Amino acid sequence: MGYQETIPGVVRGEVTGTQCIRRSFAILRLLAGGGHEGEKLVDIAGSVKLSHPTTHRILKALEQEGIVERAGGSQRYRLGAEAAWLGVGPFNRCPITRLSAIVLEDLAQATGDSIFLSVPSHNDAVYADRRLGSWPVQARGVHVGARRPMGVSVGGRVMLAHLGEARIKTVLAENADRFADWNCPMDIVLRGIEDTRAQGYLVDDSLTRQGRRAMAVPVRDVGGRAIGAISIIAPTARLGSDRVARLLPLLREGARRVGTALFEQRMAS
Repeated sequence: MGYQETIPGVVRGEVTGTQCIRRSFAILRLLAGGGHEGEKLVDIAGSVKLSHPTTHRILKALEQEGIVERAGGSQRYRLGAEAAWLGVGPFNRCPITRLSAIVLEDLAQATGDSIFLSVPSHNDAVYADRRLGSWPVQARGVHVGARRPMGVSVGGRVMLAHLGEARIKTVLAENADRFADWNCPMDIVLRGIEDTRAQGYLVDDSLTRQGRRAMAVPVRDVGGRAIGAISIIAPTARLGSDRVARLLPLLREGARRVGTALFEQRMAS
């Protein structure tokens, strides 16, 4: 009732409907970043800050529509096949993954390390593609489709740094509680924004895996907006300052190639 009173002229049903849509999308984003084995109801409810009954009702409705399914008949939930078919059209209109594939492959071969493409999605950074290198230790645990609140990953901080001030303020406010879930102090996010703006790239230790470091550069459109980020994720010892200096031109050239390919495709369409 209190929420309704803060929105003059909007009836209760409209507020409830909007709330339900937002809650459903929060659950879908969580499942999109999960693994093939699915997520437990209790974990989903805890992550999106909803009660178990509310979470169960939403999951049941999404399951009936085929957007969500049970993993192998278990009590774990994951995205269903219908979600994939709904995404076919938008994927074809967002060609960054297709156009960056050869660049990621070239970088993985040249560096020997794991190379990732991240893209922004609402308040998240999504790992849209990856290529593994030849070095024995690779970031295999970071799978394609995994999501992090924008600011948790190094690539996410790079993309965040290229947003407008008002948008940054909104993302930080809406992700504040989620940062705590990832043991991500706000000062690290703010420092990452400052460092990215000062030097045009970012290198920092991983917040999710001890002994691992990441280096990221932005993929920009013609207006300078970061439409993605290319990252190297490697053991900390492989990303010392000397090697970072040698790898930086490779990453920047790769990001330039992707940005140029996107621009050329847009001009040809």
